[in-house]
Amino acid sequence: MSSAYTAADKLRKILTEYCNPYMNISDIEISDVEIFENPLTQVSESLRYELLSSIMDSDGNTVLTNAAYKAHTELCVNLLSSLPPADRLKLILVDKRTALHTAAYQGCTETVSGILNCLTADQQLQLLFTQGKYGGTALHEAALKGHTETVKTLLDNLTPEQQLLLLAVQNKKGMTAYEEATGHYRNLDTMRTLEYYQKEADYRVNYRKFAIFYLRFLTTQVISAR
Repeated sequence: MSSAYTAADKLRKILTEYCNPYMNISDIEISDVEIFENPLTQVSESLRYELLSSIMDSDGNTVLTNAAYKAHTELCVNLLSSLPPADRLKLILVDKRTALHTAAYQGCTETVSGILNCLTADQQLQLLFTQGKYGGTALHEAALKGHTETVKTLLDNLTPEQQLLLLAVQNKKGMTAYEEATGHYRNLDTMRTLEYYQKEADYRVNYRKFAIFYLRFLTTQVISAR
């Protein structure tokens, strides 16, 4: 019993220090995932989730979101992988500005991929369409700052139909991701990329509709000929 409490206390201390910007541990480039790994595995899954979801910095951000902000991809993946699949998205959604939003805003494409790869296809879709504190998706965040590669990574996880839906989402200012890209930071490459995905998705969706219509037409003609 005492060893379980000791492990929990140790994990609580490490997580708290990581969230404190004035502690040295927050500056560690987490190739040192071992610092977290042993304490994580020594507590129960339920206690692990409780600590990861409740310990926050002064702005109300969890350890996971702090790790995403610092582009500590390996740590993000390690924290999420330590939880059952059903709890991973729950942990991400604890923050109003999720770890995915944070990584996208920072242009941490590797971290964005790492977070998404820890989720099921349905969870990925829910997270990609999650609107944060100001109503924006992670795509809005990446587009706003002109992070073209991050924009591509976010959209590449979707079907053409889903891409069109995500590109049409408006934040609380009534702006789509493309409109955010035309704003203060105005990255032309990002704007062209968003335009390309919009046109390509439109073409594929319309082509598919035409193909289905034409196939039905041919089927009707064959039946009539009989």
